[in-house]
Amino acid sequence: MANPEDLGRYRLKRLLGRGALGEVWAADDLEEPGAKVAVKIMHAAEEELALARIQFAREGRLASMLRHPNFVEIYDAGEAAGTSFLVMELVEGRMLRAILREGPPIAERLRWLGEVAEALIALHRTGIIHRDLKPANVLVRADRSACLVDLGIAKWLKFDLGHIRDDDDMDFEPPTSQNLAAEYVPPETTDETIYDELSDQYAWGVLAYETLTGHPPEPGAIPLSDRTDIPERFARAVDRARMIDRDARFDGMESLLVEIGRKPSSAPPDEDTAVSRRYQTSQLPPPPSIPVEDPSIEERLAPPDTTKRNVFIILALAIAIVALYVLMMR
Repeated sequence: MANPEDLGRYRLKRLLGRGALGEVWAADDLEEPGAKVAVKIMHAAEEELALARIQFAREGRLASMLRHPNFVEIYDAGEAAGTSFLVMELVEGRMLRAILREGPPIAERLRWLGEVAEALIALHRTGIIHRDLKPANVLVRADRSACLVDLGIAKWLKFDLGHIRDDDDMDFEPPTSQNLAAEYVPPETTDETIYDELSDQYAWGVLAYETLTGHPPEPGAIPLSDRTDIPERFARAVDRARMIDRDARFDGMESLLVEIGRKPSSAPPDEDTAVSRRYQTSQLPPPPSIPVEDPSIEERLAPPDTTKRNVFIILALAIAIVALYVLMMR
């Protein structure tokens, strides 16, 4: 792992988590006084470096395309001391599974699931499938909103900004029970190596089942709609999202969101209007004022004085009229 001094403007402060290919640290942004960020650092073994670099590059590229209040935002990416790193929003919160152990009210769990569904809709509209939806990738912020994270094995179904197909995804094995939580793997992935928006929907259904019951569904688990402590309409939607038959699921996350009683948001803002959460509270400097004591500037800004010009025009017209009258009298 890189030393704290090796990441330029970012100073690592506290380890937040560790995964197969990287670590996530809380850090200070030395060029933005008081700014706190999270830095994800690659620490793959030598034989995994090429794979890890592709994964990091993809995650940064995909996340930079997305702006949504329920998705962690990527700010920066770079390389230092022989390793790659991503700089992202520091989510002050906890993993969903840890929060669930405290027994939050059903109403709050339903809201979190709706927020995760909206984040997936934003991803799918951009042409991205997450492929790794599970409680470890859902954080609950300090303000109790849900935040979806980690695009490490996500796939983009469109063309990138250079109009080149994202073919480096072909270097990755499709998500299976070897690299995902087994209960979150859609049946079509293991049988046909298919993973698309409907597969993300299936994973959302499993996430919803675990969020509402406290445990993931086991083989032969009773439908959620058989329970009396969960709103019937929501429970039916979860059961449908988890259907083994892909054709029996909703045609998209928007339809699912409507079924659970939430109105899909409008299309995400374009790049010009998207505002980074990181800089929402920053103040732009006031426009420069023009010193009034500078006569040259005052003269340039003052409206033209037309009084003298108008007097000359009137006099000229009067003279012309008198001259014309004199000629006519002759």
